[in-house]
Amino acid sequence: MSSPPTTIPLQLDAQYDEMMPGPQVEEGEMCCGNRDGVDDRAESLESMSSTSPLKADVCLGHSIQLPVELWVTVIDYLADEWVDVFLFDQTYESRLRELGKVCRGWHARCLFRTWERLVVEKPIEKEEAYRLINTLNQNPERCYTIKTVSFKFQKKSMSIFGMFAICMARKLPRTERLAFWRCDWDTGQLHAQVFIHITLAFESVTVLELKYVRFPSAVVFGRLMRALPRLSSLKCWDVSFDKHSDAAGRIWELHPLRLDDAELWDSDDVANFLVLIGAQLRHLSWRSLSSDMCLKLLAVTAESLSSIHLELAYFTARKRFPPNFVIDLTLAVNLRVLSIVSNLDDFDRVARILCRAFLPKMTELTIVSIHHYTGTFHLSIIQDKLDAVDKDSYAFLDQAFSSRQYPTLKKVTFNLRCEIWRSELMGTISEVSWGSHLSSRLPALHTSGRLVPYVSVRMEEHT
Repeated sequence: MSSPPTTIPLQLDAQYDEMMPGPQVEEGEMCCGNRDGVDDRAESLESMSSTSPLKADVCLGHSIQLPVELWVTVIDYLADEWVDVFLFDQTYESRLRELGKVCRGWHARCLFRTWERLVVEKPIEKEEAYRLINTLNQNPERCYTIKTVSFKFQKKSMSIFGMFAICMARKLPRTERLAFWRCDWDTGQLHAQVFIHITLAFESVTVLELKYVRFPSAVVFGRLMRALPRLSSLKCWDVSFDKHSDAAGRIWELHPLRLDDAELWDSDDVANFLVLIGAQLRHLSWRSLSSDMCLKLLAVTAESLSSIHLELAYFTARKRFPPNFVIDLTLAVNLRVLSIVSNLDDFDRVARILCRAFLPKMTELTIVSIHHYTGTFHLSIIQDKLDAVDKDSYAFLDQAFSSRQYPTLKKVTFNLRCEIWRSELMGTISEVSWGSHLSSRLPALHTSGRLVPYVSVRMEEHT
């Protein structure tokens, strides 16, 4: 187990201020502590041993001491789960803060996990940015722990990013992820050699995460990609280009883009860019209304694709998948793993997509059917929805899975995901009942031993 460094902690995200040693700050502010007196109220972990114990440290009559390896695994698992999801009710830092209240040991580990993230939450003045940079420069061990650097500009000026990249050249050796949230990439606000500075500061980055980001052109987006020499994963949510110029060029012919993973949600401009430069992908995660663009991307990446995740479930009434949304997965000739997520009401549509595909190398398939919050959730409601599924859909699937369309298929998981209020928990269907329902409609698949029924539940509290 790695232990937290013995340097003075930086309070880089104000949303975590209750847990971090240091002064109280207002939301959106950034405060740093260092030995030169930027904030002499900050205290090191070394001084924590003399502080009063947390409530959870009170000795209980029948307390159980968990092995260190176990609770470290628990904390790391939760931290990894929380870092990649939208948390509307709590921030990543506040959740770790609550987890850190269990006991002193958990507090230190949770604090260490927050040090792995450097988040510029809101636009800041140059003086604040220089104070942040100076504090990092005076704490090289702190820089060494940072694995994620996120900039959330809220559609404001991003000039601070250019200054940060210049000043932090070769000082973030372990940074793996670079993220931009809600920003407009304005070349006029950045240094002319900004992409060289990005390479020097973020040479170790393997994951580029863009959410609600607008670029002036596909060429600028391509230059950002080339500025990260170790890039292997691209995540784009609602990323667009103002100019759709031809981004293909000699550079991409000499050095083709190869990614282990590409996650594209409502980012057709990015998909078109990948098509034009002939990108090679091993895994594709897709959620967009444009089936035509998905087909174009599949055609270009067919040889390299080994797994696909299709997200056909939209959670707002504003966007629903059109009835004519059809994808021919046969293009992915080397596909081995496929997962499709849809609303339970759209199961027939999923069946049509699978029945028309010919995937000779696929070994594993997961079908996730989501039943959403109802307010009056009862077992009879979900049973009615299951009964409403066309029996021919099951019959065609059963026939396809046992035919030459899927000759190497070894496992088919049907995951019924119930998203419910906590008060509706007793109304969910059991895994045994779900398995009985499937086995009666997919007899050949069940007999072959490849059918895997699974029920998952996501609960929320009423607000």
